[in-house]
Amino acid sequence: MFIRRISTVLFCISISIYLSNVNQIQEKVFKGIKLGLELTIRYLMDLHLYFGNEFIESKISKCDNKTIKQPDTIKVQNGYKCPDHQYKTRMISRSPLIIYIEKFLTEDEMKHLIELAEPWFQPSTIFDKDGILVLDKHRTSSTASIERHETPIVKCIEQRFAEFQGNVDVEYLEPLQVVKYVETQEFKPHFDWFTDLDAIDKIGQRITTFFTYLQSNCSQAATEFLNIKFNKVLHKRFCDILICDKNSAERGIRFRPLAGNSIFWFNIDEQGQGDRLTIHAGRPPIKDGYKIGLNTWTHTKRVPVKLRINEDKPVNRS
Repeated sequence: MFIRRISTVLFCISISIYLSNVNQIQEKVFKGIKLGLELTIRYLMDLHLYFGNEFIESKISKCDNKTIKQPDTIKVQNGYKCPDHQYKTRMISRSPLIIYIEKFLTEDEMKHLIELAEPWFQPSTIFDKDGILVLDKHRTSSTASIERHETPIVKCIEQRFAEFQGNVDVEYLEPLQVVKYVETQEFKPHFDWFTDLDAIDKIGQRITTFFTYLQSNCSQAATEFLNIKFNKVLHKRFCDILICDKNSAERGIRFRPLAGNSIFWFNIDEQGQGDRLTIHAGRPPIKDGYKIGLNTWTHTKRVPVKLRINEDKPVNRS
């Protein structure tokens, strides 16, 4: 508990410094960010020594033939209280900053999100160069949005994402987005940060991303960071969460889809520009495989919320 609190405080320093000046990114702000991140990095590197090379409990070596599991119904009682949830962090990369969070969501929380999303899945969209949502072969998964504060459990999950970033206002988070990939479906290499100035002006830049795995039957449906090349010296100790095989030296680091675990990263650099090192891809499951994940994005401005019935229909340009 003591170690977790210190880690949270150090990380809060770096995020709070940035968000206190979201409208005017100045040189002194980024000096503060750099200092805060350096403290966090130093601490998390020491944390690795503390935890050693402990392996995550759930490993999946290949795809099984099971279909997507339908979650048990989670009954939310009146007066539901957020659990005092424990998780661990591991430093993966200094630049860009990538932190791996083990057991960030509980089993019941994952089941609840899948249950809420299931009736709402539809073909995934992307923003085109004009900031318009379109259907495109670049992204072939299915997506379902969770409405902000939709249930007490959702509210607890949102708050955990906000607290990890220094207790930012939940309104700076996009509504949670559940994504589902089945055999051959993928999200080809892309950035999460915006290039469209109108979109940035309206809802701010996406400064951070969490991608959390909710369910999977396959280790090969990886999240790959193409410009962060696998380095045996640096990354061998992470082979419990990364794919380490004969092709690793020629690939970017590839995260295994382990349910409950989350990848957190900064999308922008210290000058407030989109970081090109963050290009990543959602690789397709192989035969009989599937994965379900959760996107959580934080912006530099409050994100206006649309109810599902009022969401704009995407343009089909595939």
